[in-house]
This record gives sequence, C-alpha cells and structure tokens, in this order.
Amino acid sequence: MSSLIPWKRQRGEVAGNGGALAERRGFPNLMRRMQSEFEELFDRFARDLPILGNGFGSGWRWGLDVEDEEDRLVVKAEAPGFDPDDFDLRVEGDRLILSASKKVETKDDKGKVKEYREQACYESVALPTGVDIEKVDAKYRNGMLTVTIPKTKEGRPKKIAVKNA
Repeated sequence: MSSLIPWKRQRGEVAGNGGALAERRGFPNLMRRMQSEFEELFDRFARDLPILGNGFGSGWRWGLDVEDEEDRLVVKAEAPGFDPDDFDLRVEGDRLILSASKKVETKDDKGKVKEYREQACYESVALPTGVDIEKVDAKYRNGMLTVTIPKTKEGRPKKIAVKNA
C-alpha cells in the first residue's frame, strides 16, 4: 500500500535508485495539476449557481476546448459578438488567462442611451511545461477565438521503441 504523501517512505523501505528524492521532484507538478483541477471544478460549480455565475461574470459563458496536439496546444473559445480588440490574453506563470469585455449601449427613439451593460468573459487555462510562450498566436474569426501555443522540443512527446525480449 502506497503512502498518500509521495515522498514519505513506508516502513522497511530503503532509499535506492533515487527513492524518496526522485518522488519528491514530481510533487510540484502534482500540486499544480491538483490546483488546476480544483479551479476548473470551482468554475463549473460557480457557473451553475445563479448568484455566482451571473453576479460576478466569472467563467467563460460559451464553449471552451483545449486540444493537446503533438507539436502545439490549441485553445478554442466560442465568443460571439466581440471584436479582436475586446480580448485581453496573457500568460501568467503556468496559466493562460483569457478575458473579453465589451460595452453594449442601446438608444431610444430620441437618441438617448437607454441601456448600458458590459458583456464580459474570463477563463484561466493551465499550461503544461514545455510550451513556448514567446510564440503564442491568437486569432478571432466568426465568433471563435483560437489561441495556438507551440511546444518546445522538450515538450513534445518522445516515442519509445519496444524491443522483443
């Protein structure tokens, strides 16, 4: 039976071949993954509660899809009704921050502003290690925002040959 704490040795276990130290090195990645999963869970939960989902404008209100391809990561977000200048995209640490806002005004028959509201979206996507944030490309067309992040050589999968034993 394994321990819940990755670097804690079991009774009678001897450190060898990297032992606990090797397991400890993977711990930060595990914590980042857990943080990302909790944030996604909370975002889904918040969107379903009217007071959180509508009151704060948090969470992307339309479809969001992340495709992990061999040489790149592609994030697609449905965002109809925006212009390219309405988006604010950033990479902060190991996260891609997507936000968009647009002021909407309607006028009555006399030309007075009748209604004013701000349409806003926000989403945070965890980025894996091995992506080149200096070469991020973002395009907006027909209501679809597409963000392409190329992977570095280290971030690309490496095929391992299986030998007949």
